[in-house]
Amino acid sequence: MNSLMNTFLYHLAVVEGVTQLDLQPGKLGDRFVAIPRGPQAIFVGVAASDDAIVPSDTGAVWFPTPPRTTAPMAKPVILHFHPGGYVMGDVRTDATFAAQVLTERVGSHICMCLYRLASNPGGRFPAALQDALSAYHHLLQEIPASNIILSGDSAGGHIVIGLLRYIADHGVETGLTPPKGALLFSPAIDMLAPLEPGTITKTRNYNNDYLDPTFLSWGAKRFVSQNTESRPYMNPLGHPFKSPCSIWVFCGGCELFCDDVTDFVEQMKTVKGNEVELRVERLANHDIVFAGNLTGWRSQAEEAAYEAGRWISKLS
Repeated sequence: MNSLMNTFLYHLAVVEGVTQLDLQPGKLGDRFVAIPRGPQAIFVGVAASDDAIVPSDTGAVWFPTPPRTTAPMAKPVILHFHPGGYVMGDVRTDATFAAQVLTERVGSHICMCLYRLASNPGGRFPAALQDALSAYHHLLQEIPASNIILSGDSAGGHIVIGLLRYIADHGVETGLTPPKGALLFSPAIDMLAPLEPGTITKTRNYNNDYLDPTFLSWGAKRFVSQNTESRPYMNPLGHPFKSPCSIWVFCGGCELFCDDVTDFVEQMKTVKGNEVELRVERLANHDIVFAGNLTGWRSQAEEAAYEAGRWISKLS
């Protein structure tokens, strides 16, 4: 299966396939939510650093159903950002397994957020961050921050790291209250390294994972901003910050990103007050919470989600 996944990603990168952002409900009905761009006041600093990339409307899909905000919820709502190297992914069709395990093991309702992809014009940084800010602001109008968990896998995890940094830097200024906690599943950490594909092939786990260097390089070249202010958002390594909430991190021991993830966790732990927990599935490859049903890691993905849910239950 690794070779099939690798081949698929390689060919997608070669043809530079485009995933259109579809903001129509279609057959999803009330499970689809249109998210208007947030108020201008929440877009400051790095979120307003590129005059060509401006806040836009986005959308999300609820799994299994939208929450009844008037009724008490036993578990928190999860705001989740999908994977895809910033160039692919559509929660309408791709997120079924991840949504299932997260709903059953972690949260009562999962809001799977769409965001602008860098494979489209106008999709480079900070487009995805702007969409994440709009989505979080939208949820805050109905659900208290104390009942929201931010979550993301792969590139989606990279979005969450950036969102946490942004809230740490600008939360008071923008009125964005910190969430209850954050989950990072196989997060992409360094978006600068893949600009040179040769750095990927030298990675310790290169031969153990299905991620393709051509695909990763395509995503990085489309996504990365040249604005120096954005560098800590491109690669948080060497730029630890005081997180506004506790963080739980999962990765596979055979992942391409494993060493980066471990370094990120250790660096974040050096910041006084940060609470960061890491769980490694020793032999797993990339993002089993998203693709474990395809790559033979279903039970381990379910166990990881269960542990994430147990961690959340202990948060004050």
